[in-house]
Amino acid sequence: MFKKLILFTIYMISLASLAQQRPSLKQDSIRWDKENKRIIVPYKISNGGDYKYEYEITPLFTQDNGQTYKPMEKLKGHFGKDILEGEKKQVWWQYAEENPEFNGQNLKIKLKADFKPSVFNLMNQEAMKYSVMLPGFGQTKVRHPKGWKYKWALTSVTVYGLIGGSILMNYRAGVSYDKYLVSQTRSEAQSRFDEAKNLQRLSYGMAALSAGIWATDIILVGLRGKRNSIEKKRILKRNEEMNTDIGIGVSQSSNLQQIPTLGFRLKF
Repeated sequence: MFKKLILFTIYMISLASLAQQRPSLKQDSIRWDKENKRIIVPYKISNGGDYKYEYEITPLFTQDNGQTYKPMEKLKGHFGKDILEGEKKQVWWQYAEENPEFNGQNLKIKLKADFKPSVFNLMNQEAMKYSVMLPGFGQTKVRHPKGWKYKWALTSVTVYGLIGGSILMNYRAGVSYDKYLVSQTRSEAQSRFDEAKNLQRLSYGMAALSAGIWATDIILVGLRGKRNSIEKKRILKRNEEMNTDIGIGVSQSSNLQQIPTLGFRLKF
């Protein structure tokens, strides 16, 4: 049987750099459900602001004063990847299924929580309108920033540079054509005409390339936005399944013994 109190320690290990907000994870008293032979580890997790994160919760335990931690295997509830913030999170450890001889002696439990920016910070297909207004800008609405913050602006510079080049080449083609019209010799006329024709082709080519890059950017933003939409639905469904797995909103057994916490600390 349980001869010592359970020490509940929670480590927060960041997978992403935090801006000015800090996620927080708070625990309630761990409960021992003797009737169903399980330990219930309740916790609350908050993003700490408007910016959203997704969490990966890994429950671990030790019985040698923390020298080695082992992962719990027979689990229910809010563990694993894709966990969103909330106040009624629980991990149920079915210890008897994992080890019928388990007695809880010298037991310590640790929840390791990794987190990363959530897809819920990003837009769906509606982000295409930003790339319609400004080439490349829609990418900032459907992807988490990596590397240089203004990398998207390279698309704008490229598109507008090609448009400007197209206008310039078209102007020069017009100038060459005007010179062709006043040419004094046949060879001069042919040279001016060929020059005007080549400049016009270059103008059309640059215009077509700029349109292609712009259209491609809009399409890619739409595809990424669609992917974000699908991912959001998947994560929401998974969190609903975790709630259902432990009967959130359904009355639970009242035959529970609270196990006081000896220590608690957060590590970022």
